[in-house]
Amino acid sequence: MLYTKPYFAPQADEEIFDLVDRVVLGTLITPHEEGVAISHPIFMADRKRNRLVSHLAAGNDHTDLIRHGLPSVAVLMDAGSYISSSWYPAAPARDSAPTWNFMVVHFHGKPELMSTAATAKHLSDLVSHMEKGRDKAWKMGELGPGGLERRLPNILGYELPIERVETRFKLGQDERRRDMLAAEDKLREEGKTELAARMAQYRPEE
Repeated sequence: MLYTKPYFAPQADEEIFDLVDRVVLGTLITPHEEGVAISHPIFMADRKRNRLVSHLAAGNDHTDLIRHGLPSVAVLMDAGSYISSSWYPAAPARDSAPTWNFMVVHFHGKPELMSTAATAKHLSDLVSHMEKGRDKAWKMGELGPGGLERRLPNILGYELPIERVETRFKLGQDERRRDMLAAEDKLREEGKTELAARMAQYRPEE
């Protein structure tokens, strides 16, 4: 169970799927009789159907557990950042401890296999998502005639219907406003503008 506090919850449900779109690479955890299987596949969000869509190499031992639909957890977490107390104003005192700000979501569910056609569409959608905005973006068709078809037997596509979600958006909500303002400035200086913007969105009012 993910330990959290009410004020570490996302402000809107859409932010959970936004995190999936940004992070993409996650961790799939499936307990079984002999232990725990852990893999690191990519995930895409199917917002309308409340599912995650993913795939694994067919040779991965984890696929046997997926075929049996064993309860699993998909974890997606952004990189976040160390927040140094050296950034805080010295007056009256910088007496708050350093911390790490981050966003993480645990998706619980039982995986379901996808058809070959659905897997092919998923891979095409994934490429489009990852190549969006790139100069001379690569397209699946560049694999050539039969290029995708040759690869599909080695790929297991699956979906994770979301039964339960645990979240922790730790973005300075429990810290002093003046300290977080200073931390946001430092993060922007380091080029971590996205995290700074999200901290500003969740910044305490007082």
